[in-house]
Amino acid sequence: MTFDFHEDALREYEEAGHWYEEQRRRLGIEFTEAIDSAIALILEEPERHRSVGQYIRVFRVKRFPFHIFYKYYPHQNHVRVLAIAHFKRRPGYWQARSDETAG
Repeated sequence: MTFDFHEDALREYEEAGHWYEEQRRRLGIEFTEAIDSAIALILEEPERHRSVGQYIRVFRVKRFPFHIFYKYYPHQNHVRVLAIAHFKRRPGYWQARSDETAG
């Protein structure tokens, strides 16, 4: 199983990690570890998590107020992370990203 990040999702991941690190030393590391663990779980069973559209699923990150939206390409055995979305962000802002093809 392979995976990649949509460029905007990668930016969200990095910016949130920096923001948490500014709040408290090592909190940014804890955030990135939580995201990395979530992605590992997604890759183990990509079809297990709640569907929010054709091939699109969502995973709630433990401890932090974020969801990971991802698109699973079963024919390619590939996952594309579309968004690392804070709960308070406007709903569906990332949906245009789902129309792009896997990297």
